[in-house]
Amino acid sequence: MKRLFFTILALWLSLSAMGQIRLPSQVGDYMVLQQNTEASLWGWAPKGQTVTVTTSWSEDKYSTKAGEDGSWKIAVPTPGGSFEEKSITVSQGKNSVEIHHVLIGEVWLGSGQSNMQMPLKGFNNCPVEDSMQEIAESGRYKGKIRYSTIPTTVAYTPLESSGDGWKECVPGNSPEFGAAAYFFAKNLVDVLDVPVGIINNAWGGSCVEGWLPREIVSTYEGVPSDPEECEKIMMAMSRPTIMYYGQWAPVRNYTFKGILWYQGESNVGYFPTQYAERMSTLIGLWRKENGNDLPVYMVEIAPYAENSNPDGMDSPILREQQHKVTEMVPDTYIISTADLVSSDEVSQIHPARKKEVGQRLSYLALNHTYGLSVFPSAAITFASAEFDGDRITLRFNGAAENGGFSRIAEIEGLEVCGEDMVWHKAEASVMPYGNLMTAWSEEESEPVAIRYAFRNFRPGNLRSANGLAVPPFRSDRILEGEFPKKEAPIDIESIKGKWTPIPTETEGGLPLEIEISEGSDGKALVKISGQSPAEVPIKGSKLSVPYNMEGIALMVDLKLRKDGKLSAEIVGNPVATLEKAK
Repeated sequence: MKRLFFTILALWLSLSAMGQIRLPSQVGDYMVLQQNTEASLWGWAPKGQTVTVTTSWSEDKYSTKAGEDGSWKIAVPTPGGSFEEKSITVSQGKNSVEIHHVLIGEVWLGSGQSNMQMPLKGFNNCPVEDSMQEIAESGRYKGKIRYSTIPTTVAYTPLESSGDGWKECVPGNSPEFGAAAYFFAKNLVDVLDVPVGIINNAWGGSCVEGWLPREIVSTYEGVPSDPEECEKIMMAMSRPTIMYYGQWAPVRNYTFKGILWYQGESNVGYFPTQYAERMSTLIGLWRKENGNDLPVYMVEIAPYAENSNPDGMDSPILREQQHKVTEMVPDTYIISTADLVSSDEVSQIHPARKKEVGQRLSYLALNHTYGLSVFPSAAITFASAEFDGDRITLRFNGAAENGGFSRIAEIEGLEVCGEDMVWHKAEASVMPYGNLMTAWSEEESEPVAIRYAFRNFRPGNLRSANGLAVPPFRSDRILEGEFPKKEAPIDIESIKGKWTPIPTETEGGLPLEIEISEGSDGKALVKISGQSPAEVPIKGSKLSVPYNMEGIALMVDLKLRKDGKLSAEIVGNPVATLEKAK
């Protein structure tokens, strides 16, 4: 009799549960909703039944019907952000669920590998710099920052829900918060003065293919996509598709402002030259499935002795692919970490300086997403290199916008090679005008190529005045089989004569009519209109001619172009293109 009673009770409870409203883990108490938008709420109820949502900030009601599979989704308009807690009621018939302590503010998804997953307390033998003090002070952000962490989960079909909801920012919780996104959130709270919610959704060791669904991965040659084949891969973190189903699927309905992405280490040795294309596909998938044009802010993988080889070229290739993504996909940006490692981290794939990572991500977001131009929009980047004898003139983009370079006594991470392809350490100095740098090496008198931080582990220290790191660069395509040669010096016979500026290619209105003739001892005699004639040596591929502009002594650099025209530059800035008079 007793057994029959419990059987009937269990059946009653089961039938009762079928009529209940169910919500995913992230739709619950202490959640943060994106401000000034239509934020998605979703869950499950008996099929065909009407689900209604009401909120404490509006008298409106929002209703929909559960589908054949019981799922429902409702877009709820949200007000501007504030630190005042709100509430939400989700009801179906006589059943209802109350959601308390809701904040309205900014919501971001942090995703990728272990460097995004890495908590404030650090990993074993992998500390986060100043972590204990950050944890001690984290209570200052109670009611301002909230976190939800998605656990690593193997799945081959979409999970409905994952994780244990939202956590307040207090010392008892913050040690488990993903560090990079936490520092990002702190800056957003301080600048925007609204709450910030972070859903941290990362898996250490995951490849980009792990975050893509089966139908996409199946088109990649050499990459398994069938669950049975994926299961044969011993390390779960290395299996394709599983993060898509187990970690993205449970939160893809959430309304985010944008995505922070720190991943790439595992693709260094796994189809690295396909990375840009596959990452672009992933971003497109996020935007399609989330229903929003999410901005994506990425982190360049840090210097690391891949395969125990600090001098290898595996990681630089992947870094170039990461930067290529920003050229291929609109509204994507990347920060460099070339300067954020110390010499004792050569074999440490988890650098300790996560604060700067989060801060640099926040600067880009504050500029591009929130329109605050006081923050940098991009780092200084390499533009070109010009080789003249033993000296190299480097040109950069974005120097003026970033306040020029920071004060550096010795620039680290530079190396040059000659035609023998032997690389040597190089030195450099920033010229008075911010977009130019001169480099040289005591060990190579005729360099043909220059690189910066372009090894698996070759940290650099080039930064702009506002603190963003200059990304690694190279002037050559040696890895692609193109070997640079010394530029042939200018033949005086090819430049003798009168040169007149092309009006459409002249800037600043400078009267740069030029006459060149042969001088003594192989020099060139150059007469620029309004200036005294000057006898100058022919150095490599250009002539540098003194020029007095309103009492300021400058140099005009003249270079013969491949199209037969003569280009004129002053302190690295093009001012005119000239053609030989007939």
